[in-house]
Amino acid sequence: MDIRALKTFEACVRLGHFQKAAEELQYAPSTVTLQIQRLEADLGVSLFVRDGKRVILTEAGRWLYQEALALLKSIGSMRQTVFDIATGDNGSVRFAAIEPLASQQLATVIADFCKTRPKVKLTMEVSGSRSIAERVQAGELDFGICSAPSANLMLEFEPLIEERLGIMLNILHPLADQDRITVSDLAGLTVLVKEPTCIYRELWETAIYPTGQNHFSCIEVGSLFVIQQMVKAEFGVGIVPMYNGLEQAGSTVIRPLADLHPVVTIGMAYKDKNFLGKAALLLMNAIRDIRESVILRNS
Repeated sequence: MDIRALKTFEACVRLGHFQKAAEELQYAPSTVTLQIQRLEADLGVSLFVRDGKRVILTEAGRWLYQEALALLKSIGSMRQTVFDIATGDNGSVRFAAIEPLASQQLATVIADFCKTRPKVKLTMEVSGSRSIAERVQAGELDFGICSAPSANLMLEFEPLIEERLGIMLNILHPLADQDRITVSDLAGLTVLVKEPTCIYRELWETAIYPTGQNHFSCIEVGSLFVIQQMVKAEFGVGIVPMYNGLEQAGSTVIRPLADLHPVVTIGMAYKDKNFLGKAALLLMNAIRDIRESVILRNS
């Protein structure tokens, strides 16, 4: 059935007159009559009984009217949803980010995005860089916030910020009074590090082992929050990225390394922008503002 014919039929019933329907739809009266005739011919039934200028619905017409109302409402909803998806006000976005960038930098960006686009179904996961890149390549994620992916994954990578490693210390630790920490200062201490697949663990090992100064014991801890709490409890020192938000006033501080400068670039990894939805592209633009804020803060 022609959707335009159903809209004409609905208008005729609602307004009770072919002429009024023609005026509302901006059709010629003959066009309205022809559409109704074609609809009746297609269905093989009469939908109206003509009584002079008035039209009265048949039983079949009454049933069709109720179904047409539901169908036209559904079509209107479909049109609106498709339009909203095209403009980024609807749809879905699935991405992942590493910690602590997810909580320290992205949380407020995501909250603002969700407030302005409540119809968008957004899923944010927190994972490691390697896992994120592999899932982007597999099409399980629209994009990821991680370190530079392996070249064999053939992903686009857009740098956002550079992160440096530092030493998290209890505020009462003797080294907490120093502005910078050297590797030799860590001799004899217990050093808390992330799991081997974490980019910060890889960065630490890449920087420290060539020096031959690893005269300390390491304990592997899978959470930066747990490292923070263990340092707060005066057990060991933590290897963490330098975020002020990871420090706890009166409990822990983070100091830079004086003789090593382990730096990692964090950015957005994706396959092809042409296949991303409008909502995903808008969220990526919002995340790019992180880079601008870092540039302004450092200038």
